[in-house]
Amino acid sequence: MELTQQLESVQVQLRQRDGKQREVTQQLTNVQGELRERNEQLRERTLQLTNVERQLPEKDGQLREMTQQLSNIQGQLRKREGQLRELTQQLTNLQGQLQEKVRENTSLEEELRAKEQEVNELEISLSTAQQALRGRPRQQSPDWVISRDQIQLTEKCLGRGGWGSVVEGKYCGCTVAVKQIYKVLLNLSSHNRQLFEREMSIASRCRHPCLLQFIGATNDEGSPLFVTELMESSLRKLLEQRSLSSTEVAVISLDVARALNYLHQKKPRPIIHRDISSANVLLWRQADQWRGKVSDYGAANIMQHTMSVCPGVAVYSAPEAFTKNQTVNVDVYSFGALLCEMSIGELPDPDRREEQVAMITDRIFRALIRRCFHQDPQERPTMEGIIGELEKLV
Repeated sequence: MELTQQLESVQVQLRQRDGKQREVTQQLTNVQGELRERNEQLRERTLQLTNVERQLPEKDGQLREMTQQLSNIQGQLRKREGQLRELTQQLTNLQGQLQEKVRENTSLEEELRAKEQEVNELEISLSTAQQALRGRPRQQSPDWVISRDQIQLTEKCLGRGGWGSVVEGKYCGCTVAVKQIYKVLLNLSSHNRQLFEREMSIASRCRHPCLLQFIGATNDEGSPLFVTELMESSLRKLLEQRSLSSTEVAVISLDVARALNYLHQKKPRPIIHRDISSANVLLWRQADQWRGKVSDYGAANIMQHTMSVCPGVAVYSAPEAFTKNQTVNVDVYSFGALLCEMSIGELPDPDRREEQVAMITDRIFRALIRRCFHQDPQERPTMEGIIGELEKLV
C-alpha cells in the first residue's frame, strides 16, 4: 500500500516535471523567435549602415561645396561692407553740404525779411506822403471838428478817469457831455495829430443805437474836447447803489454786446475798444428799464497811440492787452469781467477771478463768463455768438 502511494507520488512529480519541461521548451522556442527577429533587424541595420557609408563620400563632397559657397558669400559680404562704409562716408559728406546750404538759405531768408521790412517802411512812407499830398489842397475842416468857442462848459463834473474828466456843457443849445483830456498826458505832435484826426473821423462815422452818440471834437492847439450826448447815469454808479436783477443784467449786457459787435464788424478793419468797464457803460431809461450805451470807442484808440501807458483799467484787461498781439478778443475778455461785475456787484479782481466767477448763481452767465476768460484768445466766443446767447434770456 505504501509502495503504491509512493509510485503515485512519483508519477505526479513526473507529470509536473513534464509540464515544466514543456514550459521551458516553449520559452526556448520564443527566445529563438526573438533572436531570429533581432538577427533580421541587425541585418537591416547593417544594410542601412552600408548604404550610409556609400553616401558619405557624396555628402563630404556636398559639404566641401557648401563650405566653398560660404567662403564666397563671406568674401562678397566683406566687399559689401567696404561699399557700405564708402556710401556712409558719402552720406556724411552730403549731410555736411546740406547743412551748409541750410545756413546759406537761412542767411538769404534773413536778408529777404530785412528787404521786405525796408519795402514795408517805404510803402508806409509813400502812403503817408500820398495822404499828406491828398490833404494839402483841402483847407476845410472835417465834419466832426467843433470850434472851441461853440462849447460852453459848466462846473458840473459828471466823472473823472485816469486820463480826463467829463463835465456837463452846452452845444448849439443842447445839454451835452464834454470829455476833457489832461493836457500833460497828450502830446499832439504832427504824427499824433494825424492819429487823432483819423480816430475822430472813425468815431464820427460810427452809428449804432447802443453806442454813445459822438457829436464832435475840437482840433486846435489846446487840449482836445470830446462832445457826446448826455446820458442819465453810468453802470458804475448804478452798481454802487444796488445790485441788479437778472433781467437788468441780461438787457444791459446785451446792449454792450451789440455795441461791441458793431465795432468789431466795422470795415475795412475792426475797431477794438480796449477800455470796456462799468464806468464806460452809460445808462438811459426806457420806460422802467435801464438800457446801456458804450462810450469812449473813439478816444480809447487815440489814447493808446499818444499816451505812455496802455489805455483801459487793468482789472478788466485781457492777459495780452499789454502786448502788441491785440485783437477784438481783448474786448471779449473785458466783456466777461464786466458781466461778472454786473452779476455779483463787485469790481473785478484778477487775484480772485475764479472765486468771483464761482459766486455767480446763474449757470448760463457763469458758463459764458468762463469762456470769455479763456487764456487763448482764439478760444473765446465772438460778440455775435454772445448776442445769440443773451437774446435767449431777454
